[in-house]
Amino acid sequence: MLSRIVTLSLVLAAGATHAGTVIEMLSRDLGGKSAETLMTTHAQNGQLRIQSSDKEGFSLFKDDALTIVNTRDRNYVVMDRAALQKMADAISPAMKMLARMPPEQRAQVEKLLGGKAAGLSGSSQQEVRKTARSDQAAGHSCNYVEILKNGVIEDELCVVAPNTLKGGDELMAAAQKMSAMLQDAFKDLDAPQLKQMIDDQTALYARVGGIPVLSRHYTDGKPVTETTLKSNRSETIPASTFNVPEGYTRKDFMPGR
Repeated sequence: MLSRIVTLSLVLAAGATHAGTVIEMLSRDLGGKSAETLMTTHAQNGQLRIQSSDKEGFSLFKDDALTIVNTRDRNYVVMDRAALQKMADAISPAMKMLARMPPEQRAQVEKLLGGKAAGLSGSSQQEVRKTARSDQAAGHSCNYVEILKNGVIEDELCVVAPNTLKGGDELMAAAQKMSAMLQDAFKDLDAPQLKQMIDDQTALYARVGGIPVLSRHYTDGKPVTETTLKSNRSETIPASTFNVPEGYTRKDFMPGR
């Protein structure tokens, strides 16, 4: 989840005012088991709002912090540097324990967790492979890049050069800014696996070399979801779009959740 937020943040020149960018991405379940999901991203003057049609809330990136807003319960959680450090301190012992486990025991834990422990234990190897394949998506000519973990394809992205999309250069710069914030927050922590995950994610965006207008996520070698750029426009966005609504209650960040 965090990796998807990282790819969509925005950087603009300090003190300058620019028109904002609005991007809509449509995801569909290739098995037809769930409804289509629309994710809308608003970005302007270093601020970001991401909202998905299947969630009761939205995420903000503003003033160097992530804020998760719950519209159902009318509350929000702020993940600033202090909160991220608290999270890393809380999960670091578990990550170290996984890393010290014998391969057989670690494999059992990863199987129990559906493979989700692989990244935490440092046993997952990520590879970005550019291909000769091309396609047409959302009115753009794009080139495929494959992302593999432990030699198995996990995602394929059909990417375009950032300057072919309105606000594309800003969005690419945004991923670097968000990653830099995370790296800075964790740089002095005794959590090497977590820092490695962040470093890998930062390198991923550089190696992909563009913005996806079409992507597919794979499970067990088969595509299960497909996401396509639906629309992309520039407009002046009201400042209130990037604020927590009035009357909402701030809740403490709880790493265990």
